[in-house]
Amino acid sequence: MFIREVVKQNKGYKKKFIYHNLMESYRTEKGPRQRLLLSLGKLDLPREKWKALANRIEEIVTNQKALFGPDEEIEYLAQHYSALLIEKQRPLKEEVVGEGTPYYEEVDVNSVVTRRSRTIGAEHVSLSILRKLEFPGILQKLGFTDIQSKIAQLLIVGRVVYPSSEWQTYKWACDLSAIGELLSFHVNDISHNRLYNVSDLLVKNQKQIEESLYKEEKNLFCFADNIILYDLTNTYFESGVGKSKLKRFAPSKEKRNDCPVVVLGLVLNEAGFPKRSKIFRGNISEGKTLLKMVKQLDGNPQDSKMRKTVIVDAGLSKEENLTALKKNNFDYICVARNKPLKEVPQDGFVTIRQSKNTKIEARLIHQEKEVILFCRSLRKKRKEEAIRTKYQERFESDLKDALDSLHKKGGIKKYDKVLERIGRLKEKHKKIAHFYDIAVVKKGDKAVTITWKVISEIKVDERFSGSYYLRTSRTDLTEHEIWNLYILLTDIEESFRSMKSELGLRPNFHKLDKRIKGHLYITVLAYHIVNSILYLLHKKNIYMHWNTIRKFLSSQVRITTEMTKKDGTKVRLRSTSQPEQFHNMITKALSIKSIPLG
Repeated sequence: MFIREVVKQNKGYKKKFIYHNLMESYRTEKGPRQRLLLSLGKLDLPREKWKALANRIEEIVTNQKALFGPDEEIEYLAQHYSALLIEKQRPLKEEVVGEGTPYYEEVDVNSVVTRRSRTIGAEHVSLSILRKLEFPGILQKLGFTDIQSKIAQLLIVGRVVYPSSEWQTYKWACDLSAIGELLSFHVNDISHNRLYNVSDLLVKNQKQIEESLYKEEKNLFCFADNIILYDLTNTYFESGVGKSKLKRFAPSKEKRNDCPVVVLGLVLNEAGFPKRSKIFRGNISEGKTLLKMVKQLDGNPQDSKMRKTVIVDAGLSKEENLTALKKNNFDYICVARNKPLKEVPQDGFVTIRQSKNTKIEARLIHQEKEVILFCRSLRKKRKEEAIRTKYQERFESDLKDALDSLHKKGGIKKYDKVLERIGRLKEKHKKIAHFYDIAVVKKGDKAVTITWKVISEIKVDERFSGSYYLRTSRTDLTEHEIWNLYILLTDIEESFRSMKSELGLRPNFHKLDKRIKGHLYITVLAYHIVNSILYLLHKKNIYMHWNTIRKFLSSQVRITTEMTKKDGTKVRLRSTSQPEQFHNMITKALSIKSIPLG
């Protein structure tokens, strides 16, 4: 074995790229030849030590003993590259020696060592579900090659198991995971740029993939398809806007207003499975996104029994959006943006939910062409009363500071400046300030006192009463049915939470729009797997967050056991650790094998 340096330079590009290969000389009938054994990348080692490194790698691979002990630097590199070479030379699909019958070898017990421990439990579960959804077949129909399909599965499973960027996914697949063995290809043989190229392909075929994937989920899980949930979230970027057309500065849901954001719109059914997803620029108005998404949704038949109901929150319930939904033959349930009733009803309420800590009541009010559901919640009332107290205390404390400043040396006393200060306080505390009447008394050009009082305690009580209004075009529903359908929106909020905290939606470090779209869309595809797993587990009365499931599944590993036989030759066994009680519980509930690979 020897090491060869290769220098390449792209046409029209001055920079030279240097990398190193581990080569081997061998004899043929036509004379000596050379072949590539392993690409070493760029080797940061003096040239005079290259031969010593190549010799040490050969000694490890062929089980020879070193005559002289190598230095630490060479030994570290030799152990790393020899493990990669052994893995590369190992067949992707191995036959289990002596399967079904006992097979014995006489070995030196003291020579037994284990190498290349790689996680496989969570990868096996995720990949099995992805295959149940016929994802490889979907990609094949779209023209993906076999290797492109495998890289796509690697990206998605990587996001489920080890949420991170595409580059970190590549490092994870090479150094920490047995995903390559599950997919039957050597991850080290591809560059991480291939992952980006496949990510671009997934975005290019987004519409067809989503339609096919949802169809497979519907056939597999047999869920209802009459309810449509739609909501938005945004994700922030550590980098600036640059040349991106998507990244814009806007209020961030994570309170990172110093970072540009991109908005993700998601359409789910009532079982939580994604139907459509779309990426919008960061500063787009929420209300405008619904009109764009409605055009992508399936049309409804005229039969009212088959009509689909769209559920949105207050930010999307503009009149123009509701009109558009009706025009496209959709029903709707939403939170009223403004108070739809002149008088608040005091009786006729039906108890929707009651427990030790809360009680929710509702009153149905029929209006022309739609129904209003007036709801009031005891827990929400307590919460809003606490918020009201906090708002009032902070506002009145700032007003007190402004009043005290009139009598302090160096304080703001000029009438015009005091009015400016009061105006700024009103803007700062705008959620409570409009309930107050504030008067500034002046003498000459100076203010002498400030007084304030609540205009109407009744209006303040109404605002923080724990009540809210739901609007719907479904006149056939009862109070319980309307409220239960609207509460389904918490599912989409849980979906966004899962994507952000469990599936690496944020933070995002990409600068190019196509990379941003790819990162977000891979997360959406990963959510298909997670939601499918949780859906099946819930049917078996197993309720856990994906983070918990993933953590315990990771204890199942793929490992190589190496030992020396009596004749001095090596035996290497690549096997999967035995499943524990938790692994058996999860795999049984999902109807998949508990021990992947032989």
